[in-house]
Amino acid sequence: MSESDHQKFGSLGILAAGICFGTTGTSQTLLAKGISPLAVASTRLFVGALTLLLIARLTTTNKRVRIARSDLWTSGLGIAIYQLSFFSSVKLTGVPIATITALGSAPIFTGIVAFIMVKERPKRVWFIATVITTAGIVLLNLQHSEKGVNLFGVLLALVAGLGFAFFNVTSRRALNSGVEPVRLAASVFSLAAIAVFPFCFVAGTHWIFTIKGASLILWLGIFTTGLGYTLYAYGLKRVHSSTASTLVLAEPATATLLAVVVLGNSLNVTSWFGIGTVIAGLLYLAMRG
Repeated sequence: MSESDHQKFGSLGILAAGICFGTTGTSQTLLAKGISPLAVASTRLFVGALTLLLIARLTTTNKRVRIARSDLWTSGLGIAIYQLSFFSSVKLTGVPIATITALGSAPIFTGIVAFIMVKERPKRVWFIATVITTAGIVLLNLQHSEKGVNLFGVLLALVAGLGFAFFNVTSRRALNSGVEPVRLAASVFSLAAIAVFPFCFVAGTHWIFTIKGASLILWLGIFTTGLGYTLYAYGLKRVHSSTASTLVLAEPATATLLAVVVLGNSLNVTSWFGIGTVIAGLLYLAMRG
């Protein structure tokens, strides 16, 4: 398989992961009413880590290459910060604004972090795609800005984007050292789950044993985390971290569409044009690599 084919399959893996991630906010809104977002995020990490450990055990063939401790800690804490901040932002601002702001800021943060940490210079294609997708995100956000925005919620979404950027860059560096993608994801999420484990109990444990609570955690843990980050790690092995952070903007587009179809949120013509612009930017990046 040629290098170009590897990049295209990697891009498709990240796009598929973004679609998985895009169901997170809607699931939380539907099934987590009255439940602390910190409890949901922490429990999701715990179940997701178990799922990834199982996948890694079944698929990993090379266990000799160890993950550098600095990369493991930076990735683990980055994803822990992302999870806690993102779920809290969804609670405060709603699905579209939280998702759009968090993932919309991630490409910018990733480009900066990648340049500082690993001297990775983003390609011209990345700059163009990021401008296109960012413009789409601004258009998506225009409708919501007219109704007022929870500034603390937006700040948390930006913190989530920064946490994702650190996860993105250091995970890519670990993959370049020869660590298998699923094994990396399992290790990172296990560390993140341990770091946030105390937050699992901030709302008690009774909600986990309800039908809605159990359904939410299983969906978030197995589908959006286990499957989603397996696909994401697969793609990250094959594309630049800055490219990956732009491709994963499939998440806010998916989240916004679900907010309209499932939650009944209304969008004007500008917002729909914004979704189309985001998709155009993603397709451009996926095809040009």
